[in-house]
Amino acid sequence: MEQGEVLIRLYDVPPSSPPEAAPCVPCFKPAAGPRAETFVELHRGGAVLGRCGINTQGPGTVGPCEVSGAVAAAERARVHWLLVHLALERLEWLGYAYALVTVDEHADGFPPALRQASWQVPDSTGRTSAVSRDVKSLEWADLFIDLRTWTPSSTPTSLTVNGRDLWVRRPEASEGLLLVDWLRETFGGGWASEIHRSFSRDPISSVIVVDRDKDLAPKDRLLGFLAYDTARLGMLSTIALVPEARGHELALTTVLIEECLREARASGMSYAVLGGVGEARLAALRAFGALWTIPGSCPGIFGRGVRN
Repeated sequence: MEQGEVLIRLYDVPPSSPPEAAPCVPCFKPAAGPRAETFVELHRGGAVLGRCGINTQGPGTVGPCEVSGAVAAAERARVHWLLVHLALERLEWLGYAYALVTVDEHADGFPPALRQASWQVPDSTGRTSAVSRDVKSLEWADLFIDLRTWTPSSTPTSLTVNGRDLWVRRPEASEGLLLVDWLRETFGGGWASEIHRSFSRDPISSVIVVDRDKDLAPKDRLLGFLAYDTARLGMLSTIALVPEARGHELALTTVLIEECLREARASGMSYAVLGGVGEARLAALRAFGALWTIPGSCPGIFGRGVRN
């Protein structure tokens, strides 16, 4: 494994293995919430072998890790990666599906158990387009976007599609029950559950598409939605657009994704994962240069839950 950043699919990480001898005891330091900075320590015989940061470089990140100088040179890489492994398990417990890890001087010791669930994040400053980099065989794969290098466009959140004046915005608290009912009727319980969860966040962690025509029935004014930190922390949900809004105007999909990414970055996220992108994939890849298909991410977290 080369030095640099890797994205770890937490749902594919096996449980950490206990040391063969002289048991080590992990210690998780409490934090105020699932996105708060904290760390994990490894103890043996009352001595601290090392510690590893969780969320210290942004939500969904692991590191830096510090190994005690008292640890023998031959054991330092193993202790380092055990700390990383424990931190990854903690992030998954907190509700993340992915984690960003920096591989440093311990790259040669990168364990196979983590390697099989990892993907080296490429340099996003290259000139090749996201469309040309797409792995077309990975249908409904997740997409990674680096919010640290992403530059939002000046596209307005108001646009006209098929003669309809639309507005892409964060929903109001008073619209919560209406949106849940509409999504349940239109797309099913899975999406309805996600937008319901977005209203438990402060601020509300979703974006909706609304027709500005107030003469329409309330549910007829709703065309789509996208949320973050709902399916899992650090992820955007799959994109929901009513049939008449799909495929006719890629600008709508682009504005919906971009507005949700703005909200996600403002909340402190340094990267985001678009979950299970299917029909809107081409629009997303064309619109965002720092976007990458994540190998091994299909079906990812989707398809594992019980659906009604």
